[in-house]
Amino acid sequence: MKKILNVQVSAMLLSIAFLLGSCKALTQGKMTSEELLDQDYVVTQLGDKKVSNSKLTLKVNPENSTISGYSGCNNYNFSYKLKDGKLDLGYASATKMYCEDAMEMENLFFQKAASVTQFENSKQEINLKNKDGEIVIKAKKQEKSE
Repeated sequence: MKKILNVQVSAMLLSIAFLLGSCKALTQGKMTSEELLDQDYVVTQLGDKKVSNSKLTLKVNPENSTISGYSGCNNYNFSYKLKDGKLDLGYASATKMYCEDAMEMENLFFQKAASVTQFENSKQEINLKNKDGEIVIKAKKQEKSE
């Protein structure tokens, strides 16, 4: 009887260890939302529009609470605030060049950025979301060129 109980307890402990290991494996690829990661990204989507070839960039710097990059024609900078899981990008500052072929894309970028209130990020991508949880800006980690 004692041997059967030991086998059952051992099987139960082994099952718990397996489940905990499985949970960790599942969460490693998932997006996190506690803090923004210090990373450079390439914007791949603005709302429903795929923009991978547009060369839009997004650089997150949590040390000084800024998000900056290239918006299609100009360089931009947001000083963000992060409180209770809510992201407030504030107002953007940007250079003031006019690029006839790029202004539509740039205007779309700033329109989408103005609606951002949430985010999800991982080591590979970031999703900036509006108050309804819809992804308005999607970006992937920029590979370093050497």
